[in-house]
Amino acid sequence: MSKFKRVAVFAACAVFACAAIGCQSSDSQESEPSDVQLMETIEGAADETGEAPFYVLVVGNDSRVNTTEIDNPNYSDGTGRSDTAMLVRVDPSTYQVAIVSIPRDTATPYNGATVKFNEVYRQGGIEATMQAVKDLTGVSPQYYLDMGFVEFEQFVNDLGGVTANVPIDMSLKDIVSGGKVSLSAGSQDLDGASALVLARSRKQYADDQDACRQIQDRQLVEAAIRKVIADPANAAAHAQTLLSNADTNWAADDLVATVADFVDNGDKVSFVSGTGPYAGDVDAETQLWLTTRDEATWKQVIATVEAGGDPTSVVPLPDIVPAE
Repeated sequence: MSKFKRVAVFAACAVFACAAIGCQSSDSQESEPSDVQLMETIEGAADETGEAPFYVLVVGNDSRVNTTEIDNPNYSDGTGRSDTAMLVRVDPSTYQVAIVSIPRDTATPYNGATVKFNEVYRQGGIEATMQAVKDLTGVSPQYYLDMGFVEFEQFVNDLGGVTANVPIDMSLKDIVSGGKVSLSAGSQDLDGASALVLARSRKQYADDQDACRQIQDRQLVEAAIRKVIADPANAAAHAQTLLSNADTNWAADDLVATVADFVDNGDKVSFVSGTGPYAGDVDAETQLWLTTRDEATWKQVIATVEAGGDPTSVVPLPDIVPAE
């Protein structure tokens, strides 16, 4: 795609995004812009549109707000933890998307204590979590997307569902409706409730339970992106669906422009995925089960991803073994 074409897509999608989210000009009675004004707008957009890769922190928080467990004393204050965290590298030049999980139990210094990585979110919110990501990985995410249980289900339903592989038979309560959802192993179409069960299930595994769950979470992110790419006519609407169901610092016009560019180059889009170090043990000082903090290995993971490589060559995936 030429630079001019990307900018044209950017400008067109920005207009679509404003229409979709109800943006208005401060003087709606003015006439449509002239050709000269339109070219100035496009040239201005060109100055803001680069091809440098960037990172997005994707967080699935476990707040019980609007779920069946909000009355549980452990969750009734409405706070949550970053139960799922993924560092997503987006390369607008090669159209490669790299998805790397940050294990939630990673030992993390915060406020003078050692806590689990996901606890930083509960105490300090998304901004503190972004800083914790930088301290651990050396990467500063440009954007974040933060979604809870209810929003995740709604997002998947608004997409029309996703197709994913369920690695083993699993069953779990739908935390939103309270009903039990059972999934059989194999590739299948999932609605919001089923996708959330896949995203949350971990105790069905014999070992490395959370690392196994992370595989499922990364798969769901990839499945959602593939679903959007396969539906060019509704790409901007799908981007708006994401904006409607996630807290983010990603400006609507920028996000929609990125989505439009990747959709337009769908045949070039590729994925790699993996995780940071996930081995750990009970910490003698805190008595918490913590993932060993290994910044040196994280540097290798990031270097591999930035070279376009496979992060599993640095940190192999766990074996998928069902619990007995």
